[in-house]
Amino acid sequence: MACQGNRTMLLDEWPASTAMVSNCSSYITNVSAYANMQCTEGYHGVLCGLCNAGYGESKPFVCRRCLPAATIIGLYAVSALAVLAFMLLICHFNMADSNKAAAAGSDQPPASDVLKQLVLYMQYMLILASMGVPWPDTLSGPLNVLAAAWSPASPQTLTVECLFSAGPMPMPIRKTIFYLCVPVLLLVVLLLVQGGIAHCKAYCCKSSHGFNLLDRLLGSAMTVVFVFIPSLVRTTF
Repeated sequence: MACQGNRTMLLDEWPASTAMVSNCSSYITNVSAYANMQCTEGYHGVLCGLCNAGYGESKPFVCRRCLPAATIIGLYAVSALAVLAFMLLICHFNMADSNKAAAAGSDQPPASDVLKQLVLYMQYMLILASMGVPWPDTLSGPLNVLAAAWSPASPQTLTVECLFSAGPMPMPIRKTIFYLCVPVLLLVVLLLVQGGIAHCKAYCCKSSHGFNLLDRLLGSAMTVVFVFIPSLVRTTF
């Protein structure tokens, strides 16, 4: 994919004469330029494995032109709220299922188990979406929408590296730090939201159920790990 569409440019641009061999530095420069011309637009480097400036890696070894920074931030914020709401729902049903015993002889699975199966299914779909496979339009469209909706758990989708300015720290290290910080931040927000809901119930509804931070921390942490670990392992390592 990174080397397609450049046959004419390569044939036209490669110097036919051997004059450049007489100057070693010029020869090296021309060879480097020729190597980059083998790559399609947006790629450069050995085996066209790097993205040009203004492009970001949306999948492994797949570069895409960067969206405007405001668009990336807006889409990421919306998808983060969606993932946070989904995790909050899982935590709620986990707590509800743990506080009541299932009815004897009931064949209905707990709601939390249904949501967990849905998470697993979406994780499998995200793995398919991250592959550099030219899926047909009937599949690529829904997969791209799902990947965008789950972009906090799959940050490559929105090419967050486009938001990073040039700096001394290598881009792969900065992306890894970002990928690891996102679930920690969402865990903190998830605990704050659950604490706020518990206090509102205690104040407005005179509920006797307090907010046990340790219990909520363990349950919420397991939920965050369950949602994020497959994508983190895939994108980080």
